[in-house]
Amino acid sequence: MLLLCALATAASLDNLEIGGPWGSPTSTDGTAGWWNPAGFAVGKGTRIELEGAYEDAVITFDRADPHGGKDTYKLSGFPPYFGLASTLGKVGPGQLGVGAVLALPFIRGGSEVDPPGTGHYHMKDGDTKGMWMGVGVAYDVQNIVSIGVTGALVHSIWAAEVDQDTLPDLRAAMMEATGSSAETLGYTEEDLEDPDYMAELDFGGSEGGLSGNGELSHDAFSFSAGVLVHPSDKFAIGVTYVHNAVVENTGDVDVSFGCVSAEKDPIGQAVASTRGVCDTTVHADGYLGYTLPRRVHGGVMVRPIDPLRLELMGGWVQWSEYSDFHIKVSNADVQGTTDAFTEEAKALIEQERDWARDNEDTFWAALDAKVKPHRRWTVGARYWFDHHAVPDHALSANNWDADTHMVSGLVAYKPTKFLEVGVSYTHHFVAERTIDSSSFSNPLDMASVDDRWRYPHGNGTYNGSIDRIGLQLRGHFGKDQPE
Repeated sequence: MLLLCALATAASLDNLEIGGPWGSPTSTDGTAGWWNPAGFAVGKGTRIELEGAYEDAVITFDRADPHGGKDTYKLSGFPPYFGLASTLGKVGPGQLGVGAVLALPFIRGGSEVDPPGTGHYHMKDGDTKGMWMGVGVAYDVQNIVSIGVTGALVHSIWAAEVDQDTLPDLRAAMMEATGSSAETLGYTEEDLEDPDYMAELDFGGSEGGLSGNGELSHDAFSFSAGVLVHPSDKFAIGVTYVHNAVVENTGDVDVSFGCVSAEKDPIGQAVASTRGVCDTTVHADGYLGYTLPRRVHGGVMVRPIDPLRLELMGGWVQWSEYSDFHIKVSNADVQGTTDAFTEEAKALIEQERDWARDNEDTFWAALDAKVKPHRRWTVGARYWFDHHAVPDHALSANNWDADTHMVSGLVAYKPTKFLEVGVSYTHHFVAERTIDSSSFSNPLDMASVDDRWRYPHGNGTYNGSIDRIGLQLRGHFGKDQPE
């Protein structure tokens, strides 16, 4: 399971399909660990859920002028799920249950295709995950209402490769070093995003960055609590609260500076060389902090006839807590051949700076249907709508989100009364977004823009699609199991 988690670099801001097509707010099987821990104590025996899913996504970004053009990111991975729920028997007037869960509710990443395009100042390669590992307990009173809680360790990682336009910083350094005015230097906005004035930031760099599995990481704590009202097998209502997680990823970062030629820009080349950031790689300590959101989800389940199970469900997610990346770079140490690395250069690299995310609270809704045409077969379908959390002005190649319609299908077979094998497929129909009001701006005059928005603009047209194929192995062990 840990190996599978290490491979997950897929697919969206919010991974809703935890536990595949079986997970829901009224679940009492192995998916209850994420969806509703109250389900641990409902039913009989031990229920196990294991899913591995292959997700594949493509995101395209046709960036508007200035510095416009196309870019394409591909994302793929194998986010896993493992859940266990088990009843322990009668305790007083009710039944006690316990459970465990390993899930990836927060996954995002992707890599530019070759050759890279216009999004590389926002992301060349990225991998963000929050792995949720928890154990919990539940108590069911009179087989009518159950309450449960799960405590969880959230193992967060963050790795990225991104290019940074150094011309505004170099221009400011040149004005300070030579006493020249902005007009004398003669740079214009057209000179921005010139590859001769570029530095590559590799978060996780000491282990070779993403290619060498380097990453910033942190372990945080979260919990969930749920209530499940189930007066009969034909009706249930479940509600769950999942707490937020404040993550503070730390690790290594490498900053690799290029160097403009003396023929093209003799003053710029001289100032960069004097400060020791000309064809130089600097190693430093990195910090990347943000808050993963709290959420509430709920569902209503009915069985109008015995073979048919219907559930209407939805959730609210406080994505507004995910407001910024808090970035710190410290303890810079030159790794190049130059001896001219100066305190001015250290001050340039050792910064605390935010990168705006500006997400907004959002919601999702879904309708699930499952039918058993035969005692060994289950067929299901599910429709989701997931409303975007990223507003127009904050959309970028590394802060991508859109309204999504998700359609899923399921076929499962039960070869024995203890085991069930299922396969599911989901396609995400992702809405196109065209942005002309990006708040990101990287002008020559650094003082004219708030630091959290001082990044290249994100105007343009965004498209995407995601496909997911899941394989599920389900076990139900104990007495009185149905055939």
